[in-house]
Amino acid sequence: MKIFSLVFILIFSLAVLPTYAKLADDLNDLVGYTITASKTINRWYDDEKGNDTFEGCDHGRVIVFDDNTSLTCAEYGYQYVSRPTAIILTRKITSKGKSFYDVKMVVGDEIYDMRK
Repeated sequence: MKIFSLVFILIFSLAVLPTYAKLADDLNDLVGYTITASKTINRWYDDEKGNDTFEGCDHGRVIVFDDNTSLTCAEYGYQYVSRPTAIILTRKITSKGKSFYDVKMVVGDEIYDMRK
């Protein structure tokens, strides 16, 4: 029984620890950002098509939320989810006397670069 328990713990550790390591790396990239909103994704559209299920980001794709606000994808990433919650993070950046906001959108375990 002890051997079974040790094997279970070893397998569980090997499966779970990389997940926590990835989470720590992802969160490390978000130091300095502030959670500014939690929204439900309603639909998306781009030049070619649109849909009411979230299918990830493609550069230039517009993501529309239930409150009719939107963000535009600045990168590519595939994910298929129906009406997911998106956590919006922002960080103010000042360069040469001008300020702008860097925006990230977290959906599930994916982080997307976005534009307003």
